[in-house]
Amino acid sequence: MGSVLADTSALYALINPEDDHHPKAVEIYGSLLQRQVVLVLPNFILAETHTLINRRIGHLAAREFLQKTIQDFNIERATVEDEWTALATLVEGRRSKGLSYFDAIAVAVAERLGIEEVFTFDRHFKLMGLKVCSS
Repeated sequence: MGSVLADTSALYALINPEDDHHPKAVEIYGSLLQRQVVLVLPNFILAETHTLINRRIGHLAAREFLQKTIQDFNIERATVEDEWTALATLVEGRRSKGLSYFDAIAVAVAERLGIEEVFTFDRHFKLMGLKVCSS
């Protein structure tokens, strides 16, 4: 049983039936559950996703998301070292062009934990060397 990092783009698509990636997100999530992977969600990504849901769908959906996610995912707190690694990644800039601080933190957490696969629809993670779940 391995671990897979979860990203905002996939989580948002998973809960929003109107998102273009919703069908694929549901398919991939089902596959991850069948594989019995540990779904790791950095606390920064949890906060980013909650904010996005709150603004686009509403506070009730955002609250439901928090309740389910905290129960079903392994929430990983970013360390100070993760924050320094994220900053260095953004300052370096070669591979990280357009990468958000949230995503840089997620990449740092994945590196620290030895996670090589991410549940996302964001192309930046592939550019940073992570394998993107396809199903």
